Amino acid sequence: MNQQITPYQVFSLMVLFLLGSTVVVGLSLDAEEEAWLVNAVATTAGLGIYFFYNWILRIDPGRKTFSELLKTSFGKWIGTCFMGLYAVYFLYIGMRVVKDFEFFISMVLFYNIESWVIGLVFVLLAGYACILGLEAIARVSELLFFGSVMMIVLTTLITILTPMFEWTNVLPLIKPDWKTVIGSVFPAKITFPFGELIAFLMIFPAVNDQSYLLKRGWLAVVFSGLIIIAITESIIGMLGAKIAVYFSFPLIKSIETIDLMDFFQHIEILSVIVFFFVGFIKVVLFVYASVKSLSEIMPRVNNNHLVYAVISAGFASTFFMDSSIVEHTKTGLEFVPKYIHLPFQFGIPLVLLVILLLKMMLKKKKTA
Repeated sequence: MNQQITPYQVFSLMVLFLLGSTVVVGLSLDAEEEAWLVNAVATTAGLGIYFFYNWILRIDPGRKTFSELLKTSFGKWIGTCFMGLYAVYFLYIGMRVVKDFEFFISMVLFYNIESWVIGLVFVLLAGYACILGLEAIARVSELLFFGSVMMIVLTTLITILTPMFEWTNVLPLIKPDWKTVIGSVFPAKITFPFGELIAFLMIFPAVNDQSYLLKRGWLAVVFSGLIIIAITESIIGMLGAKIAVYFSFPLIKSIETIDLMDFFQHIEILSVIVFFFVGFIKVVLFVYASVKSLSEIMPRVNNNHLVYAVISAGFASTFFMDSSIVEHTKTGLEFVPKYIHLPFQFGIPLVLLVILLLKMMLKKKKTA
């Protein structure tokens, strides 16, 4: 599990991870005309979250991993318990992403296929990727990143150029209802997707150039935010803010209506391919983070055995999740951010940071 990845690889992993299921269910279209501003504010907050997680890893130079920091701060047993809880958390959120794509594929592509078959394929692919290791995942992400960005740019340009795109739907841009904006950003858009970067606490130590993370690593957050804003505005331009919010998969619906020069029609396959790419990387990284967490707790257990156990438990958990897209979306955007994301993304890390700072102050006083 101790493998090294390059700065470009971690950049591509972060961008694909942040896009993940966001392009499927997390575009903030419920804020209507203020959706772009909600995403812009969330991206700004995401920068703070990114530096916060980097600060935690760098505050104690003698401790290189998240697991070591937890054990140093809370003690061996409590720290190990927290690490076990994080393993469960990463797996649960990863399986929620799998569920997102079960609904998407069964409702958009293959109407007659059982959703559990789709979930099984996703989970098996994620398990296989984790067996190959982080370096293999990172190398694949380089290719998927290039392909995804090219298809997003192409689709966005065609959308803007098509006669059905109405600029009046997205203008004026500056007409904020700040109550709506703040209500949409906190806590849902803070925890999803940017707060989910907590999973990268298990990945950042593997970057072979640690200075990159502080100097330019934040660019991945900005780049992802700009893509999300561009996609959101293209949807609103095609469908209108009042209408777009009623579709389960608004991006697909907006692309279905494209007709440019009677040639560019039904190019929704491009967005479907992008969904697969970003969704696959997000699921893989959550499963990897879960396996990595367990390997820190049980270093003597064979890594492949941990992967088998994790994907088996994860796949079984999907049968107990919401059975409809409406319930699943409501749980994911209302219950999970408040009661699951907040404690794991901010509660425990904040307490950890305070303890580490206090220990550093005491250490400096003793040295003096």
